Amino acid sequence: MASPRTSSASRSRQRGVTLLESLVAFFVLAAGSVAVAQWQGHLRLATDVARERSEAVRIGEEALEDLRSFAVIDGAPGVRTYAAIASGVAVVAAASGAAHTAYRVERIVDEAAFADVKAATLAIRWSDRSGTPREAVLHAFVAAHDPAYAASLAIDVGTVAAATRGVGDRRPGLPLTAKSLDGGRSAWKPIENGSTAWVFDDRSGAVVSVCDAIAASTSTRDLTADALRSCASGHWLLVAGTVRVATTAPAAAASLAPSSTVLRVDLRDGSYPAPASCFGEAKKTVRYVVDGSLRIEDVAAGTTAADAGVAAWDETGDRFLAWHCIVAPRADGRWSGRIVLVATGWTIGAGDGEGRVCRLAASDDRAAIDANIASAGVDLDVDTALLGRSFLVVRGSDPCPHTPPAEQHQP
Repeated sequence: MASPRTSSASRSRQRGVTLLESLVAFFVLAAGSVAVAQWQGHLRLATDVARERSEAVRIGEEALEDLRSFAVIDGAPGVRTYAAIASGVAVVAAASGAAHTAYRVERIVDEAAFADVKAATLAIRWSDRSGTPREAVLHAFVAAHDPAYAASLAIDVGTVAAATRGVGDRRPGLPLTAKSLDGGRSAWKPIENGSTAWVFDDRSGAVVSVCDAIAASTSTRDLTADALRSCASGHWLLVAGTVRVATTAPAAAASLAPSSTVLRVDLRDGSYPAPASCFGEAKKTVRYVVDGSLRIEDVAAGTTAADAGVAAWDETGDRFLAWHCIVAPRADGRWSGRIVLVATGWTIGAGDGEGRVCRLAASDDRAAIDANIASAGVDLDVDTALLGRSFLVVRGSDPCPHTPPAEQHQP
């Protein structure tokens, strides 16, 4: 049996070991608490920086949009102009979520980078909570496009893209309002109150039937197989575009009536089954709300809201002549020729009382599709639908606008 002295020494050593373990555990816990506190501080800083960076990008995007919001290319003081876009510095107050900082927007504008284009670099700088400097840099180009022509020649020229399907599981280039029929075909009237309808093949995008004797009261959405009985089968390629008129052009042209302004296609270089067939219709753009959704549509110039079954709408002021032609190609599947604007009641020429016809200038896409242009006035040599041929009629003594770039088409 252990003596009393031995038992007392053993209990004393046990109490000492327990105290040491408690001290070690306390220090480990303290070190862990400090690490967690530091980690939370880093997380808070990272969250702040992410929020601040998002705010900086938003400020930069607003600054870029502000650069693009000019009203004219050059003008009197007080008017927002393209010419006034220049380098500068601005300080923007921070949003409420980052009240500890402010943003310095440094704008560098290079006017010599490209012709008719200004290269803009925006550096948005700020300091985070820790005082570390941060920055976000945005690059953009501001083109010298006169807003006066933005709606006139905004649609680029070119053939239909080579995609196999588009809107409504149809070939891109079919009119969006064409009514789908059975058998992978769609029908469409080039003039809503006219007597002609075209039937498209959804897969190829070609016109495969031309139907006459359609009731003028039958709209595109009402076309049925029974209404399309009197049809001639064949193969035609669609050619389409718009004509807009500047305020300085002859008054007769400004009416945009098909009786005063029409388009035709002069075919060349080969034998064709038939001449091109063209239609034109004066249009206007309207906007209205249906079930809480804003809708913008192009309708015939004489159409009223009641005619379209709408309670009311607003006219945007945009008016144009929509023209559509179909061309039966040669045996090789191509056609060559020139699109010609024909004036009635006014004259195409270079005088003050005459009109000059401009078209959207050649671009890289246009160069690709017009690779076979001949030198004897032949404008086109294509084997697919050709859309977006946009024209603008200006006063004969005025040059074609260069913002966006347009080239003289006639005379």
